[in-house]
Amino acid sequence: FLTHEAQLRTMSIPMSERPAAQVSTSEIELAPAPTSSGMEHPTAAETAANAATDIAPITGWAAVKQKIVACFWEVEEHLADIFGLNDSKYQFAIDEYMQKKQEEEDRAEYEAWEREQEEAKENERLAAEADALEGGGDGFEEVRLTSEAGKEEH
Repeated sequence: FLTHEAQLRTMSIPMSERPAAQVSTSEIELAPAPTSSGMEHPTAAETAANAATDIAPITGWAAVKQKIVACFWEVEEHLADIFGLNDSKYQFAIDEYMQKKQEEEDRAEYEAWEREQEEAKENERLAAEADALEGGGDGFEEVRLTSEAGKEEH
C-alpha cells in the first residue's frame, strides 16, 4: 500500500500523463473522495428564499388571459396580411417604375431589331445593284467574243 503522502503526490499528476507502469488499480481504488464538490444541498432557509423568488405557474383566469393574448397576436398577423398592412406602402410606385423600365427595354430591343432588318434589306438591295453593275444577276446578257483568241477556246 502507498502512504497517504505518496497518494497525494501521484494524484497531483493526472493519470493520462503518467506512464502506464506507474498507474495501478490500487491507486484508483485508494484515492480519497473529495470532501467538497461545490454541489452541497441547500439549507432549509435557502430553499425557502428560493421558493419565494421563483415564478409560480400561471393558473386560472391569468392562464386563460395569456392564451387569448397569444391567439390574438397570431390572428393579428394573419389579418395584417389579408388587409395588406404588411405590404410596401409605396408598392404601386415600385410597380410603375418596373413597368416603365421593362417597356423602355422592350422598345430599345424592338428598335435594335428594326435597325437590323433595315440594314439587311439595304445590304440585299446594294448586293443586287452591285450584281447588276458587274454583269451578274438574273437579267444579264451573254456577250460573244469576236476576236480570234476567244474563238479558239470554244
